[in-house]
Amino acid sequence: MNIQNTPTAKYHAKTLSGFEQLVADELKKHGATEIELGRRGVGFTATAEVMYRHCMHARFTLKVLRILHTFQAKNTDELYRLSARWSWEDVLNKDGTFTIDSTIYSEDFKHDQFATLRLKDAIVDRFRAKTGIRPSVDRTDPDARIHLHISKQVVTISLDASGDPLSRRGYRSRKAIAPLNEVLAAGLLALSGWRPGMTLFDPMCGSGTFTCEAALWASGLPVQMNRSHFAFMEWVSFNKAAWELVRDEAMDYGEEVPTTIYASDINPDAISQTKYALSQLDLPSHDVSVDLVDFFESQPNKTENGVVVLNPPYGERMEPEDIDEMYAAIGDRLKFHWPGFKAWIISSNYFALKRIGLRPNHRHKVHNGPLECRWNGYELYAGSRYSE
Repeated sequence: MNIQNTPTAKYHAKTLSGFEQLVADELKKHGATEIELGRRGVGFTATAEVMYRHCMHARFTLKVLRILHTFQAKNTDELYRLSARWSWEDVLNKDGTFTIDSTIYSEDFKHDQFATLRLKDAIVDRFRAKTGIRPSVDRTDPDARIHLHISKQVVTISLDASGDPLSRRGYRSRKAIAPLNEVLAAGLLALSGWRPGMTLFDPMCGSGTFTCEAALWASGLPVQMNRSHFAFMEWVSFNKAAWELVRDEAMDYGEEVPTTIYASDINPDAISQTKYALSQLDLPSHDVSVDLVDFFESQPNKTENGVVVLNPPYGERMEPEDIDEMYAAIGDRLKFHWPGFKAWIISSNYFALKRIGLRPNHRHKVHNGPLECRWNGYELYAGSRYSE
């Protein structure tokens, strides 16, 4: 088989708000075409090989969906009728299992569960009519996860290509302390301008997501090197030859860039979790140090410069005066002990961020879970102090 001539399909890469261009840049690198930026997602066209490669190497993508069918429907009867016309037997295994996730924004489809049920009936009835056998529904561990999206009367039915979210890199402890999403951490690093080869300080490291994402990026190894299964492997159309090509090239896809990373925290549990996560990555010889240090007593060597990233408490469990005092102290520490560095801070507490006492050179609106946050960047100079 000539892999380069395999058919193309339409896909949608889901991501976090503000990371769309980062995903588009990766898709272009991986060989995708017809790339279109959307809201929290990027549409693209790709061969099976290109889609497999993106799933293997994507740093800023949460999910990859293959778009199967798009049509107009005014009610659940039309949804059923038009969905039953689709050749589901060419996509799903008749003896496999599936489940349906629904996202519906429509006055014509007021009951999400009923719309989901009608799509399920259409799939099952199509299989029964064509093969005499129907696949089973399994909500816990399905072979295929189908996505139903309805906006007004526009219905889009997609198939999950990645399976488990691509944010799950396989290194995190289940006991992680208020962890950042891995895609969020990688995207924040990218937006800060940090790249492998630049010294990184992570002095409130928590469970170590910033540190691990930076170390993984600098290693040049595939982001999903710890994953053995993707949902596309269960598809009828799974191209084993294309997958083996992507898998074989993966370990030589990028080049290691020597990078110095300093992680620290005042919490011993955070240090243990960061060390555990790094051990799970099993990376080549990177210069990553993890130490028990209070940020408010830390400072870099005078000969060093680079990027310092901070994810301080947002204040949900603190008194207002305490959180204001903490952020003011962060600003003082950065100003007087980190000159020459670029500092980046993420927080949902906009009032506390003003207490940093420095004018940000860069601002990005991002989301940490349901919280709208700011990712503020500061150029740290010796001399006069700026107020925001």
